[in-house]
Amino acid sequence: MIKLQSLLGLQTQAQAEMRADMKLASMLPEVTSDAYLRATLMAHAPNVQLPAVLPEGGGALLSMMVKLAAVAPVFPITNPRMLLAYLQRAVASLAASVLPQAQFLPAVPMKNMAIAARVTLALRAQGLCPMALADVDARFAAQAGATDTQGRFSSAMGFAAALPRLNMPPLALPAPKLQLAWQMAVLAQAANAPAGLRLPALSDPSLTRALLNQLGALSTVPVPVMPVSLDELQAMAEQLQDLATIQEAFGPDAMTPAGVARVNAMLSYMASLRVPMPLPAQSLQVQLDALPKFDDVAQGTATASAGAMNIAASMSVPPPSVPILPLLEELAGLKQALTPGSLLPCARCNSEIGNIAASMAGTQLPPLPQLPQVPFLA
Repeated sequence: MIKLQSLLGLQTQAQAEMRADMKLASMLPEVTSDAYLRATLMAHAPNVQLPAVLPEGGGALLSMMVKLAAVAPVFPITNPRMLLAYLQRAVASLAASVLPQAQFLPAVPMKNMAIAARVTLALRAQGLCPMALADVDARFAAQAGATDTQGRFSSAMGFAAALPRLNMPPLALPAPKLQLAWQMAVLAQAANAPAGLRLPALSDPSLTRALLNQLGALSTVPVPVMPVSLDELQAMAEQLQDLATIQEAFGPDAMTPAGVARVNAMLSYMASLRVPMPLPAQSLQVQLDALPKFDDVAQGTATASAGAMNIAASMSVPPPSVPILPLLEELAGLKQALTPGSLLPCARCNSEIGNIAASMAGTQLPPLPQLPQVPFLA
């Protein structure tokens, strides 16, 4: 199935006007990511003393901002007292509803089933449904718009037969350009983060100070006593996400005996196929699949210049410690994994959050920490 997925992807790349790696190679300069960023930041932020080795991910401040943006849709991170109320409700719901119901999750290992589900979904996105190809269940193909599964498969096999005669150049991105592409894609993430955090844009000189203030306020939020550890919370979220992926690919009854039998029948059929995919071609497609998106790299390249002052600050100013952030990340991940039909909402979740917030009106928060001074942004 993975070989077939690579074949379909390579066929799509071969039919494109320009392959993704070649398109990126034509845009990026022949320098390392460190040299490119250092030259760009020094040109647009000459007063900032950069570290000898530039950190990955745009620096610690921007990395924390991206993490905050990921949890902002779930928690009111701009209001520490209201955040405490949300955390109290989340902990109560976790103890009263989620944990008791989590014991009824399938006890059998789901990793292999989840891998099969992810490949199945990827194949459907490319117009080929394994369940329909194996003549096991055609309903998923119709839902995904992969109605000509047999035609897509025949086209891919014809392309595979022609592969030995085709000229397939190797990956056009040398290691320095590939590293630069990923660095720029990370900066694109940072450029999009302030919108969801009520912060100035990355190009605004006031962003760093506003971000430091927000992180300082969050650093005062105490970590509540949890009924499970962070590791257990992460494992539960991963198991729920696996279950959600399996049910998306194979139906809500996928983990029942009848559902497992359907999946096994499909896998047996797929295992009987012989896909003539040369190893170099398959390796090339794996490399192409791992590339960042062209638009993200382009946005990151523009961001490196427009947001140079804040990027330079992120690489040279230490952020305050925010002990609550890892828990917020895990709880946000768990919430995303709580798909309809997997775990029902707790009755406590339906209580008015305002009542909880009012009951905590007298809660004393620690004083704000001493935030670092940023003289070049004064």
